[in-house]
Amino acid sequence: MYFAPCMQYARSIGTVAFAGILLSTVQGCRKDAGPARWDIDVAAPLLTTRLTVGDLVPDSLLSVGPDGMVSLVYTSELFAVDLDTLLGLPDTSFVYAYAFPLPGNDQFNLPAGFPVISQNNVLRFDLPEVQLTRLDIRSGELQVDMRNKINSRVLGHFELPSGQFPDGVNTLDMAVDPGSPGAPAMSTLTRDLSGTRFDLRGPTYDQVNTLTTNVAATLDPDGSGATVTNQDSVVVQVGYNELITAYAKGYFGTNTIAQEDEESRLTLFDRFVGGSLDLDQVTMRLHVENGVGMDIQVRLNAFEAINSRTGVTVDLQNAILQGPINLNRATDNGDGFTPSHYQRTLDNTTSNIDAFVENLPDRVRYDVEIQLNPLGDISNGNDFLYYESELKADIELEVPLSIIASGLTLENFSRPDLPGDAENPTLQHGTLHLFASNGFPFDARLLLDLVDDENNVLSSIPVDGMVLAGNIGPNGIVSSATRSELHAPLNSEQVDLLYAGARLRTRVVFDTDADLGHVRVLDRYALDLQVTVDGNYMVNGR
Repeated sequence: MYFAPCMQYARSIGTVAFAGILLSTVQGCRKDAGPARWDIDVAAPLLTTRLTVGDLVPDSLLSVGPDGMVSLVYTSELFAVDLDTLLGLPDTSFVYAYAFPLPGNDQFNLPAGFPVISQNNVLRFDLPEVQLTRLDIRSGELQVDMRNKINSRVLGHFELPSGQFPDGVNTLDMAVDPGSPGAPAMSTLTRDLSGTRFDLRGPTYDQVNTLTTNVAATLDPDGSGATVTNQDSVVVQVGYNELITAYAKGYFGTNTIAQEDEESRLTLFDRFVGGSLDLDQVTMRLHVENGVGMDIQVRLNAFEAINSRTGVTVDLQNAILQGPINLNRATDNGDGFTPSHYQRTLDNTTSNIDAFVENLPDRVRYDVEIQLNPLGDISNGNDFLYYESELKADIELEVPLSIIASGLTLENFSRPDLPGDAENPTLQHGTLHLFASNGFPFDARLLLDLVDDENNVLSSIPVDGMVLAGNIGPNGIVSSATRSELHAPLNSEQVDLLYAGARLRTRVVFDTDADLGHVRVLDRYALDLQVTVDGNYMVNGR
């Protein structure tokens, strides 16, 4: 008997039993009848997965003790104040002009080599709150522009007596071609200021924020001179552009920086979407680092844990909110600095940190006041900072996972790899069978929903049964896993939604036994889950 013309239409599902059904059916098909169709019932595996402690909390946040006890350790930046915020140092352009004026309608014949500009200037950076005596440049640019209306080539010379370039030179020379009042000649010269040091004490070394410059412009000594009127001029503009500080020294003033209603993101409980958590012990360490060479006083006026999902806010209660945090200045090592540190530890006995964390916050909100040099210029003008200097605070949470869970909910999303496709659906309807082996000390409920790409629920799949907690020994440790079997009907409309691109949202809802109190979580605990579908299949379409 010859079966080949009919076998071209058969689809394999990968089971021996199903292949046997196909072989026993092909005898009745005809070559010209089109694709053959079979309506059969087959049980097939859909997915196998394992839920571990790492699915409750990311592995990077877990600390495992020698007894296997798991602790959650989480660090998050609270605030950071950098160089620009502290000092407002110049990072934009500063332009200075030098010109050669003539009165009335006078006319002059100037010989070759005549100095049309020769000025020694004292320039001040506009820094109202800061008195700098030294400024080292990390990056920036010096730009000198010359505009010439005189009918002679002009040579320009710019000098920074109080500046020191990395190559040891502090002068710039340039030239500009002859011009006229109607058509000025232009020339530009730029110099990278990276690594340049400015002494800002002025020519007598007793001032602040002061830069000494010398500017000269001379008619070309090898030229023929020029006849000039009050319409002729030479203008030199000097710009210090986009200055970024590498090091600054002086007195940084007494100033207060307020950060009100600031928020920081917490990712600690991102995998929890519902329920409540009762923690046995919680420790929070507040760490503040001062990398700036001045005394600083910080007042933490408010600190709140916000759960955006529930809208609940918990205010931290601790003596740290009653008084200032006094930070010593950093130490200047000449080529770097050593920051000062402050640390405060909060636990269940000194604060409500357990309630703060049990709120499962995804954000913290705080109000902070930062006072610079609260006692004035006690360093006698020796405040300092480096580019890397920063005033920053972070919090570290340490939570041993000894918990009481009630409705604690995790979720994930998947797209089942169904046989066939939307044009030729193979599965029609069936029943999902969920086989669980639970080594956690929690009971668990499974909630299945079909959702669209915006997580809107399209249909719910009711699950019959409960995943029972593992067997807990007298020492409070799970001694063996418990096996449970659950079932969920999958109707044809839900199958159609899956073929149309709906995602399967699986939620695992954990509850601990209230009689056991806080239960410990070990790193070896796991929940193994296998899902099969016992369904009605249509081969080669409907």
